[in-house]
Amino acid sequence: MSDETTPGQRLDAALQRFQEQAATATSILTAQGAFGWMLRADLPKARKALAKLPAEQLAEISAAAAALSALADEIAAAPGTPDR
Repeated sequence: MSDETTPGQRLDAALQRFQEQAATATSILTAQGAFGWMLRADLPKARKALAKLPAEQLAEISAAAAALSALADEIAAAPGTPDR
């Protein structure tokens, strides 16, 4: 018996990696969608988007949103920040 993987095993492994990466991309897009709804002040749609995500990702999103908020406030308060 050989230690080499078969083409079928390699395909299965590639499909598994693809599924994992697709799930990550889906989560990122869902979070971005929620952010977009918040920019439009549509809380119900933002809530619906976030409800699709698992708790550990919600914690990551919360931390990132807090950091983004602080950074935006810092930049807005900086001298020379252009009015937009």
